[in-house]
Amino acid sequence: MIHILDAHAANQIAAGEVIERPASVVKELVENAIDSGAKHIDITVEGNGVPLIRVRDDGSGIASADLPLAVIRHATSKIRQIEDLDQLRTLGFRGEALPSIASVSQMEISSRPDEQVAGLSLKIKGGEQEELKEVGCPVGTSVTIQNLFYNTPARLKFLKSTPTEFGLISDTIGRIALAHPEIAFSLTHPQQVVLQTSGRGEFRETIGSILGHTIARQLIPINLQQETWSIEGFISPPNLVRSSKQTQIFMINGRSVRSTFLSRALQEGYHTLIPVKLYPIVVLHLHVPPSDYDVNVHPTKMDVRFKHEQALNQFISQTVYQTLIDSKPLPSFETAKSIPSLIPKMDASQPNPSSSIVTRIPPNPTPISASTPTSISKASMQIRELAEPLLTNAQDTHPHKPLVFDQEKTFATPPQRPGVAQSELVQLKLNIETSVGESTSITQNVLSHIWPLAQLFNTYILATDGETLFMIDQHAAHERINYERLLREFKQAEQASQALLIPLPMEFTLQEEQVLLEHLWILNEMGFILEQFGSRTYLLRGVPAQTGTYQPDQLLREFIEEVLLKNTAPNLDKLLEEWIYLLACKESIKAQDTLSLLEIEQLIAQLNQTQNPYTCPHGRPTMIKMTRMELEKRFYRT
Repeated sequence: MIHILDAHAANQIAAGEVIERPASVVKELVENAIDSGAKHIDITVEGNGVPLIRVRDDGSGIASADLPLAVIRHATSKIRQIEDLDQLRTLGFRGEALPSIASVSQMEISSRPDEQVAGLSLKIKGGEQEELKEVGCPVGTSVTIQNLFYNTPARLKFLKSTPTEFGLISDTIGRIALAHPEIAFSLTHPQQVVLQTSGRGEFRETIGSILGHTIARQLIPINLQQETWSIEGFISPPNLVRSSKQTQIFMINGRSVRSTFLSRALQEGYHTLIPVKLYPIVVLHLHVPPSDYDVNVHPTKMDVRFKHEQALNQFISQTVYQTLIDSKPLPSFETAKSIPSLIPKMDASQPNPSSSIVTRIPPNPTPISASTPTSISKASMQIRELAEPLLTNAQDTHPHKPLVFDQEKTFATPPQRPGVAQSELVQLKLNIETSVGESTSITQNVLSHIWPLAQLFNTYILATDGETLFMIDQHAAHERINYERLLREFKQAEQASQALLIPLPMEFTLQEEQVLLEHLWILNEMGFILEQFGSRTYLLRGVPAQTGTYQPDQLLREFIEEVLLKNTAPNLDKLLEEWIYLLACKESIKAQDTLSLLEIEQLIAQLNQTQNPYTCPHGRPTMIKMTRMELEKRFYRT
C-alpha cells in the first residue's frame, strides 16, 4: 500500500541529504546571510556544533509576514519558476535548508528589516512551531541552532571528534569567505575569535587570513576575460606545492564548489611544470553565465556540471599555463636535488681518475653473503679493481651515459658470485652495520641466484637466473629495503627526539591546526616537539631521531596532509607506520636515477634480505618476471 509521507517525515528525510553534519548547517545559514546582502556575518560555534550554532548578519532581514513561511519546505524568495535557474545569481534557491535544519534541531530565528521598528522571533522544535513573538533586535537576521540531531541519535554516532568537526566548519567558512572578500566574516569558538576577515574586498588579504600570510605572499595573481567567461584569483608557483588537493579552492559566481573537471583543467595547466602526484595551491574564481552551468545536481549545491566543458577546460588550462610562464618561475625551481647514491661519496682528496667509480676501502671489510643483511644507505664499500672485460668502452666515463657491455661476456654465462677471482670481476666488500642480538630470517631466496643485465629507461632493472627474466622497479625495491630497515631501527630505539639547532616556524591553516592539536599527543610520542608561537603558528623544535637529513618542516607538513587530514584513527602504531612509509619513500632512489652494475648488484642483494621482496610498502609490485617458456611462446618458438 502506498502512503503519502507527512511533512515532518519528509523534512527529516530531506535533512539526511542537505544536513550531513554541523558544517552543512553553517554552510546553509551563511549562504542565506550572503543572499540577504549582508556585509558582516558573525558565526558562533560551541563544541562540535551540536550544542550551538549561531549565525548573525546585517542583511535585509525577513519581513514579519514572510518569517513563518521561511521554514516551510520549498518556500523560497529566490526563484518563481524553473526558467529562473538560467539567470540565478543567489546561492540558495531550493527552499529546503531551513525546514531541514528545523526538523532535526531546536531553532530560533530573529529578524528585522530596515523599514520595521521591531523584529519578529520564531521558535521551532523538531519542525513544529512553538512561539512567534515581537522582539527588539538590530536590522538583519540571527539564526540559533541548538541540540542538533537531538531527535535523530543515529546521526550523532557518525560524527567525528570535536576538533575534526570544527575543522570542517572552519574550512567551510574559509572557502565561503574566499568567494566573498567584500564581506567581513568572523568565527568564534566558543569565546575566542579563530577566523576573521576584514571585508575590504582585498582578495590576497583574505587569502592570508584563511591560508596564512606566508602562502599568500608567494601566490601569483591570475586574471583573464574571454567573451562571457572570466577567471580571477591566485595560483602558486611550481615550487610551492602540496601532496594533496586540500588547498585547491574553486568558486563559480560567488559559490564555493568542488569539481573534478576544474581540478583536471588546473592539472593540465601545470602539466610538465610540477612533479606527478603533487598539487598546487590555488584560489580560482570563475565567472560564467548561469545558463552555462548547472548547480542543481545535488541538494548541497556543491557539485556542478558545465555546458561547454571542452572549451572551458582549454580556457582554464591555457590561462593557468600562460600565467605561470609569464611569471618566469624557472629560477625558483628547486631542481638541484642530490640523487641518492648507493655508493658513498669519496673524500675529495682520493679521486680515481681512471674510473667513474670511486675507490673507497673501509676498515675490516665484511664479504657479501646470502645470510647477511645489508643496508645500501649505510654501507661502506671496498672496490679494489674494476675488471677491464666488464666495459667495452672503458674510456667513456660520462656519468650520464649508459654502460656498453660486451654481449658475449655479459649475457652468455652468469658471473660468479663471492669467491670469483679479482682479475675477472670487482671484489666488492661491505662493512655491515647490524643490530646487537638481532637475526634476520630470510624467507625468500628467489633473488639469491640472479645477476643484473642492464638498466632500462633509468627506472627498471633487468636481471636473470638463466631461465627467467626479472624486471625490477628500482624505486619500489629500494623503498621496501628502506622501509624494513627503518622499521627495525624504530623498534629497537626508544622514541627519542632529535633537537633542531634552529627551531623552524610553521604556519598552518585553521583546519590543519585543529588536526594537529587532535593528534598532538601522538606526534609527541613519535618524537616531534612543537611549541605554539602565535596565531596558527608553531615552532618545530624537535623531530624523531631517525628522520635523517631531509627538511623536517616539509616532512611534517606532508605527513599532516597525507595522513592526518585523511581522518586516520589516532593510533600511535598506525601513524608511526605511515611516518616510516614517508621516510622510506624520501630516502629511496627514484625513477630516472642512473645506476651502475655495482649499485644494481647491491640493490638486488639487499632486496633479497627483506621479509617481503615482492611488494613495496604501499602494495605495488617490486618486480615482474617472464620465464623462458613465456618468451618463446611470444616468438612462436613452441
